Amino acid sequence: MTYKINKFAEKDSFSVPAVIADKHLKFASGDAVKVLLLALKNSDRALSTADFAKKLKISESDVEDCLQYWILTGILSDDSSDGQITFDTEPQKYVPGAKREKTPPAAPSLPAAPIEYSRPSPSEIATRIGESKEIANLFTELQKILGKTIGYDGQCTFLLLHDRFGLPPEVIFMLTDYCVSSGKTGYSYIEAVGKSWAENEIDTIDKAAEKIEALGDVDKFWKKFSAAAGLKTPKPTQKQAAFIEKWLKRQNLSLDLILLAYEEMAERTGKLSFAYMDKVLENWYSEGFKKAADVENAKKAGREKSNHSGKSPASYDVDQFNEKGAGKAPVYKRKKK
Repeated sequence: MTYKINKFAEKDSFSVPAVIADKHLKFASGDAVKVLLLALKNSDRALSTADFAKKLKISESDVEDCLQYWILTGILSDDSSDGQITFDTEPQKYVPGAKREKTPPAAPSLPAAPIEYSRPSPSEIATRIGESKEIANLFTELQKILGKTIGYDGQCTFLLLHDRFGLPPEVIFMLTDYCVSSGKTGYSYIEAVGKSWAENEIDTIDKAAEKIEALGDVDKFWKKFSAAAGLKTPKPTQKQAAFIEKWLKRQNLSLDLILLAYEEMAERTGKLSFAYMDKVLENWYSEGFKKAADVENAKKAGREKSNHSGKSPASYDVDQFNEKGAGKAPVYKRKKK
């Protein structure tokens, strides 16, 4: 039988990238497809997770999981990316027990397309459980942590983390327990976190414990930051969390300095962009600024020097830092002789 779209349905239409139908429909959940279609339909305006949840009658947590899935596949992009990613690779076939091989870092090049992996069939999963006590115990213990029976989607997710990404069972337990404690039990979210851990070689109990502690600090920071900034999102995205972890752990920046960068971003761009904030904070950090008072003191010093000399503010003026932070080189006018 042949099916076609009725003409009346074509009047108000929107485009859907062919790669979604070609490579992703067989992997994506029903909710993920609904979220993507709604995002594509409203590509000309921003929708909040609350908007998605209201229209689709699903929880905001599930919406976030679905959006994270499409970000990881490259179909959607967040505030730190320029646009959509296209694919030119075929899904890698599932090979029972075959772990991902670590390769040395290559020379800088254009971003590579995300690698897709085919899902194991139910019979392949049954074979893995039968041949490996480790896998059987993994599923049993994970069911206790999740408080539910792991179905086919869950089995695929955890086999991917173990067989492809090489995470040992004890790390998968810790990862899953963290997700559950954060109220995130969707398999798409667990897979996204596990993929990130594997890429950053968080593959031991000690590394996992350190990462969970850092994520706890991020969660505490987010509550204070979102309240001060007036944000309603209960959790940061993974990329936002990575920025926050950098600011807190590696650069030891204060909340008031980060909020100042947020104000600069809002004033100059009118939208939430952690990538922009990071550039501003990176420049401030390079000047030794770790608190908002440091920035204010630099501004004051620049104004005083300008008043005494009658010249323009010094080159370390914060406005110039912010221009550089936005990726825009400051414009200097040649003096007339």
